[in-house]
Parts: sequence; C-alpha cells; structure tokens
Amino acid sequence: MYWQLTNKASLYAIRKYWLFAGIFLFLSFVAKAQLCNNNLGDPIINVTFGTVHAPLPPNATTYDYVGGCPSKGQYTINDFLFGCGGYWVQMTGDHTSGDLNGNYMMVDAESTPGLVHLDTARGLCSGLSYQFAAYITNIMTDGHTCDGHALLPNLTFSVEDFAGNILATYNTGDIPITNEKKWVQYGFVFQTPASVSDVILKITANAQYGCGNAFAIDDITLALCGPAVDVTIDGTKDDQNVCANYTNPFVMKGTYSAGFTDPATQWQNSVDTGKTWQDIPGAITATYTVPHRMSGIILYRMVVAERANINSVNCRIRSNAIYTEIHPVPLHNPPQMIKGCTGKDYSLPASDPRALNIEWNGPNGYHKTAIGSTTVIAIVPDLQYADTGLYTLKQYYDYGCVSFDSFYLQIFPGTALSIQPSHPICEGVSEVLLASAPGNVRFKWTPSTGLSSDTIPNPVAQPNDSTVYKVVITNEFGCQDSALFPVEVYRKPVAMAGADKAIISGDTAVLDAVVKGTAINYYWLPSDAMDDSHAIQPKVYPSQNKVYSLQVTSTVGCGNAVDEVMVKVYADLFIPTAFTPNGDGTNDRFRILPLDNYNIVRFLVYNRWGSIVYKATDFDKGWDGNYNGLPQQAGAYIYHLELQNNAGRKVVKEGTVFLLR
Repeated sequence: MYWQLTNKASLYAIRKYWLFAGIFLFLSFVAKAQLCNNNLGDPIINVTFGTVHAPLPPNATTYDYVGGCPSKGQYTINDFLFGCGGYWVQMTGDHTSGDLNGNYMMVDAESTPGLVHLDTARGLCSGLSYQFAAYITNIMTDGHTCDGHALLPNLTFSVEDFAGNILATYNTGDIPITNEKKWVQYGFVFQTPASVSDVILKITANAQYGCGNAFAIDDITLALCGPAVDVTIDGTKDDQNVCANYTNPFVMKGTYSAGFTDPATQWQNSVDTGKTWQDIPGAITATYTVPHRMSGIILYRMVVAERANINSVNCRIRSNAIYTEIHPVPLHNPPQMIKGCTGKDYSLPASDPRALNIEWNGPNGYHKTAIGSTTVIAIVPDLQYADTGLYTLKQYYDYGCVSFDSFYLQIFPGTALSIQPSHPICEGVSEVLLASAPGNVRFKWTPSTGLSSDTIPNPVAQPNDSTVYKVVITNEFGCQDSALFPVEVYRKPVAMAGADKAIISGDTAVLDAVVKGTAINYYWLPSDAMDDSHAIQPKVYPSQNKVYSLQVTSTVGCGNAVDEVMVKVYADLFIPTAFTPNGDGTNDRFRILPLDNYNIVRFLVYNRWGSIVYKATDFDKGWDGNYNGLPQQAGAYIYHLELQNNAGRKVVKEGTVFLLR
C-alpha cells in the first residue's frame, strides 16, 4: 500500500526535505551499501508498473504524470518510447522478466529534486535483514544530451518508521551514461530494529540545478535477506522430466547455512509455474519425498525461518525451485493376431515415428533395432512355417518412456502367380492378358476399363489409351500375389492436309497440314513446285491448279492415312461484275475471292454521288447491297480494292459492279 501524504504542503515539504537530506544523514543508521549475497524471501513489495499506461496512486511521487515523453519535472508510465528528450535512448520494453507489454517509470528530474516513488510495508519481523532495491537505467546519450554536459541521475533509497525516523539510507552515486538501455539493480540491505514491523520506503532524486537527470526505473522490490538455502532432488538441482512409469524415488533434501537461531522448515509446491506457492501440510523436515503421480507440472522449494516466524510470509527465506514434469506413458496396444503367407516377405506393423529407438524380437532368431524419428517398418524375409510365433516391439521415447506391444504371427500357405508379358497394340486392336495360378484362387483385375471381364484369369483387353493393369490373386487362406500388365496403345496415323488454297500465278501458298499418330513418317506427293516434301507445312508455288496428297505411314504397323488439298492458280484477281442481293442464296454479296498470303488493306464501295456505302478489311462478309440497314438502289457502283501479301507485294484494283434487283 502507498503511504498517504495529507496535502500539497506535505508534498512540497518532502521535496524540500530531500533537497537538503544529505545534511541530516548522520542521524540515520548506515545501511550496507550492497545487495543481498544469499537467498531472498518472496517479495513483500514488488512494483512492476503493470501493463496499463496510467498515473501512480495519489502521493506516490512528487513528479507530474504525462501520457508520452516527460519534460522537466514530469514522469510517465510506458513500455515503448523513442525520440524523447531529443537524444534520449530508445526505450522499448521494461526490465521485468516475462512481463509482456510491461511498463517502466520514466522520469525527467532536470533541476527538479523530489520523491520518485513511495510505498509502505507492514508485518516485517524485528531484527531481520531486508533488501530494498530497484532496477535503474540512465536514458541519456553522451555527446548529445545537454551538448555532452548532462548532469547524471543520483538517487537515494531510504527506510523510515511511521514516526518519521530514518532507519537506513543508501545512495546510488552518479548513474553513468551508457548510450543504450542498460538495467542495473541498485539497492541495499538494512536491518529492522526491535519493535519495528511497519516501514516507509522512499526513492528520491537528488537533482542539482542544470540540464540532465533523466532516468527510468522498474521492479522496485522489498524482500527478506537471509542465509543461503538450497534444495536438491535425488542429489541434483536439475529439472526433472520423467515418464509416468518412473521409478525415481524423488527425494528432496534441503540445506541452509548458519545464521538461524532456532530454524524451522516448510516445503512448498506450485502448480502454476511459480506464480503462487502453497505450503505442503506436514512437510516440515529437511527431507521430503515427492508423492508418485502420473502427470502434470509441479515446482518444489523449501522455506526457512526462525521457528516463531515460520508462518509469516514476510519472514521466510526461500530456496531455489526445482521443476518436475511427469509425461504420460505412450499408448499401449493389446496383443494382436497377424497373418503371413509362406514364400513372401512380411512387413511387421509400423513403428511410432515419435519413438527415439525401436527393438523387434521374434521366433527363429528374429531381431531388429532401428533409430526412430521416422516410421520404421521391419521385414521378415521369405516367410516359412518356422517364423510362426510371438513378435514383440519395444519403443523408447523421451523422458525414459517405453511402450511394449506384442503380435502373434500365424503362417499360411502362400500362392504364386504366373504371367505372360503383354505387348503393345494398335488403337482399336485387342489382346488377351495371360495369368495363371495353381489351386483354388480368385482373380481381380484393376482397372476394369477396356477388359472383357475383371474376374477371369485371361481377359481380353482393348483399352482406348495406354493402361497399366494389375491382377491380384487370393487363395482360400487369404494369401495373395499380384502382377502388373502394362499395355501400350499405339495411335493410328492421321493425315489432315488442310484447307484448299488460292493464289495468283507466281505467288506462294503455305499448306496448313496436321499429322498425328505413334511413330509415323509423312511426305507429300507430288513433290514438284514445293520447297520440302517432308515438311508438315511446306511452301508451294505451282504454275497451274494442282492437287497435293499428304501420305502418313505408321512405322509400328498401325496402317496408313492419306488426305488431299487443292491449290488453285489464277492468272489475275477475279472480281465479279454484278451481284443480286435477293436472298436466294446465289450471288447475294459482292465479295472478293480470298487469296492465300494476301490481306485486304482497303476495300471500298461508292455510290454515284461519291459516298462510301461499304468498307471492309477482310474477305469474310462482302457487301450485301445495304447501307445503314437500308437496301440501296439498283445500278452501278464504284469499288476500290487494295491487297498486300507477306512479301510486300501490293495489288490495286478499281472498277464498276452492278447491283441488280
């Protein structure tokens, strides 16, 4: 709890008092200017400043609260600040271990001496030593803050009784600049006088007038300082991670150094990783046997105090804590019956990939070990009747856990499949798949697509595409054998010579041919006026109409294919002189005969007044005798046509066409 100051005058008095406090230090008991060298008790006061950015309780400090970076005479509670003071260090994160988003207190005490923090502690034991400490860091930078002449923080810790008598003080001296956040614990050990159980704890800034005196403080604690107390478990201080089937005795022994007049001990445990501790009823000797348990995490420690104070949490010294975790035993499977067949390799059940090591043992001298971390499958090769019997699998896990499983392997007569290899077939052709086995066996073929039957030994196969068939045989004992029949299907040859071509004499056309099939040869007949008779898309330049024949032949015996293409040769471009757009399906459009390798650059039709009634850039549609959806009058129309081929040759034609209705 915080000691309540009654009014603003009291606040001013404290600030003024601590400005001149050094004059009266001779009145106090001098404390040991060092931290506790032995064990501490649980914190009686533990100020971490929490995780909420909010001011301290009233009268806990004489500095003024601000939400962001503090200025002269101000403080803030924060966890992430940078750019403060112009050149102060970046303050990201507090000091408290494990305190997510935890805060610190940042103070700008420039020319402002005063009370940094005040608190009270009650229920202390007389005549015992306590440590009053805090973590502090200088937040200024050398050479920048105050132009390199910053005054250094200097703090005084003091302990008073409720009558205002100073019991002990400690001065940190000047806290040096480190140019980075560097938490250092400052504090001291003092002894409570007789009859004093309640004290006031103060931390003050002895700030001189001038630039500087900026610092941050965190984890202000008060805890009992006593003799050394240590505990071991089975002779070690190490964490204990064991399996639930552990046999360790888990005997804890505690020791403590001299310093107690009439010591008493109490063992404690924690089930929330040390956040809270509970006394273990009856565990009051220096030796404690941890009860056997099957799971869970529990921490153990021992506290020691003078017998009269053993029930006071403020007067007990705590030992180191020992972590114990019991891990569950891996699942154990009941004994299983498994079946094998003579003459076959048998795969025993797979091991657990989490196991560190595995060990198989079985009849007929079978033994196998392996390192785990992956699934291991043990093989019993070429099963014989002598391999019948009990197989055991022992798996070793972390923390000494072991699982033990057993399997009884029963051997039955195996079966053997005989086959004749399949061979490639042409598309649309079938073949018989030949398989056989002695005795009474069942056949099953997969996939069944393309088979005359999937349950007979010799089905007829006629698949549409290359297929791998699998046949599995099963005898009356359930023993199986299998084989694969890859059937490769050769595609028949296909010849597609492409669309007919039209050229002007002296021009060249490219034949748009396509060939398909497995392992084929192809060529053109005749080969004259052609650049390459073995090309799929050759260039042709006949002087007159010519039919070319594409010949495709299978080299694996799957037949031949032939297709033809006509190349028409015109002496000049043919342009109709008239057309009749009457919808009878004959000569309904004025269009230009398409020529291979030529594109329309411009195709325009004008009426007698010189207006364009039709224009196009392709051969597809042609003029239907309409303009803007309205039929045009019968009569003569002028056309202008420009064509150009890939070689840049241009053909220009102009003339008259008659629209007849």
